[in-house]
Amino acid sequence: MDLAPATAASLKLVLIFAVIILLLKLHVKLWLTLAAACLLTAFLSGIWPDRWPGIAFRLLTDRDFLLLCLMIWLMLLLSGIQDAGGQSARLVEGMEEYLHNPRIRLALFPALVGLMPMPGGALFSCPMIKAAAAGMSVSDEQKSLINYWFRHIWEASWPLYPGYVLTSSLLGLSMTTLCRYTFPLVFLSCAIGRFFYTRRVITQNPVQDMQSRKECAKQPRTPLSTVLQNALPIAVTLLGAAFFGILLDIFAPEIPGQAAFSMSLLLAVVTAVRQCRGRMSKSVASLALSANMRSIFLLLLAIFLFKDLIFISGLVRDLSDIPAGGVMLFMTCVIIPFISGMLTGIMVGFVGLCFPIVLGFIQHAGMQEYLVPLVVVSLVSGHCGQMLSPLHVCLVVTCEYFKTDLSKIWPKLLKPVAVLFTGGVCWALILRAAGVSF
Repeated sequence: MDLAPATAASLKLVLIFAVIILLLKLHVKLWLTLAAACLLTAFLSGIWPDRWPGIAFRLLTDRDFLLLCLMIWLMLLLSGIQDAGGQSARLVEGMEEYLHNPRIRLALFPALVGLMPMPGGALFSCPMIKAAAAGMSVSDEQKSLINYWFRHIWEASWPLYPGYVLTSSLLGLSMTTLCRYTFPLVFLSCAIGRFFYTRRVITQNPVQDMQSRKECAKQPRTPLSTVLQNALPIAVTLLGAAFFGILLDIFAPEIPGQAAFSMSLLLAVVTAVRQCRGRMSKSVASLALSANMRSIFLLLLAIFLFKDLIFISGLVRDLSDIPAGGVMLFMTCVIIPFISGMLTGIMVGFVGLCFPIVLGFIQHAGMQEYLVPLVVVSLVSGHCGQMLSPLHVCLVVTCEYFKTDLSKIWPKLLKPVAVLFTGGVCWALILRAAGVSF
C-alpha cells in the first residue's frame, strides 16, 4: 500500500497546527489565526483563489451553519439578559442556601448545562460560574477551565449529543448498548475535574465564611420554588427543545434538530425578558448588537471555513493509507480520531471524519472481536482532541466571556486530558480482558 499520501498529509497537518500555535503564541486574534490557517490549508492542498468565493458562499448559505449562528446569538443574548437582569446571580445566591460546598457549586452549573447538546453551550454557565465564584480566590483562568471542563463531562456518553447518535448509527447499535461501555468515562471526567480544577478552590476568608454559613443555617431559607424561578429560562430551553423536537419529528422530519433548539432558545429569551423586566442594567437591543456578538460570529465563520477546507482538501482521508494490523490498527484508532478532534473541535465532526476510516480498518484487519475496546479508545482519543482544539466553540466563547488568553488556558488542559486519555485506554484494556462485545 502506498504510504506517500499518508506521509504527505501528516506533514501538512503538522505544519498547519505549528502555524496556528505560533500565531496564538504571538497573541494574534483567533479569527485572524484561523484565517491564516485557511489560506495555508488551501495553498498546501492546491485549492486556488478562484474556488474560494464558491466555498465561502456555500458556507454562508448553508442551513446548518446559519442555524448554528442563530443558536449562538440567542445563547449570547439569553446569557446577557440573565446577567444584566441579575437573574444568574439570584439563582446562584439562592442555590448557595442549599449547596454549602463551594466546589460543588462551581462544578454543578456547567455540568447541568452540559446536558444540553448545543454547540457553544458553555456560554450558558459562564454567568453562573462568575456569580458562584464571588467571594472565592478563583482567577478568571480558573473560572474558564472549570466551566469548560465540567461542561463536557457527559460528552463521551450522553445519548442526546449528535456525535453520539452518529457513532451509534455507524456501529448499527442502540445508544443504550453503546452507553453501557462508555458511561464510566463520565465518572472519570468528574474525578479529573475535581482533582485538577476544584480541589484547591477556597474562599478568601474561610473563617468568616464558616461563621456566616452557621448564621445562615439558623435563618429560614428562601423557598426552593422561588429560587428555581430564576432557572426557568434554562428549564424552558431544555423542555422546549424536547417539545419542539418531537413536533418537528412528527410533522417536519426534514427540518434539522437545531431548529428545535433555536425555537426553545427564543422562547427562553422571551421568558428571561419578562422575568427581568425593570431590573435590566442594559437594553435588550444593546445586548443583541454588542461587539462581543460580532467577534464571536467572525470566529464561527473562520472555524467553519477551516473545517470545510479540511474536508475539501482530503487531508484526513489521506491518512487512511496506512497498513492495517496489530499495533498499527491501535495507533490508527488513536491518531486519526485525535487529529480529527483537533481539526473540527466538535464531536460530530471527529466522528464523521474518522469513524468510517477506523471501522474500515477494523473490518479490513479482521479484528471485529476487539470492536468494543477500539471504539472506546477512538471516542476517548477524539474527545481529547476536541478538548484541546483551538477550534472548539465552547473553549472560544468561554475565553471570550472571561477575557482570558487562550494560549494560557490551553497548556493547563494538557495534564487533565492526558489523564483522561490514559484512563480511557485502561478502561478499554479492561473491556478487552473481559472479552466484551456488542
